[in-house]
Amino acid sequence: MSQNPPVTIEVPMPISPPVTIRVEQVDLLSVTGQLDDRGLDQLGWRLDELLDGDARLLVADLSGVTDCDGRLFDLLAQAQHVVGDRGGWLRLVGLGSPVLDALDEAALPEVLLVYRAARWAGHGAG
Repeated sequence: MSQNPPVTIEVPMPISPPVTIRVEQVDLLSVTGQLDDRGLDQLGWRLDELLDGDARLLVADLSGVTDCDGRLFDLLAQAQHVVGDRGGWLRLVGLGSPVLDALDEAALPEVLLVYRAARWAGHGAG
């Protein structure tokens, strides 16, 4: 009985695509207080500053909002449009009662904006 010596067969490894890892800045807006005319103006100015600075990834924490109306969603929709054109996103977190109550009065496009932005953040209320 003859024994054959062990044979090593080299199998070429499949070529995998290169991996790209980027570190990006996420801008966080923490909104507190009443979003009346003055509050909405302040929020609009701050959003404009961020967007003028090429912000692409925005998280808006609305847990501190004590009162608002549908005009909030107009500002958020404008921001979503700008960052979306840049390949970015807007995420909403902390949707408390004042924001959800205003959402009850909102039009369908505004509702869909909030739904998408809150859904991708993992949760909306609380």
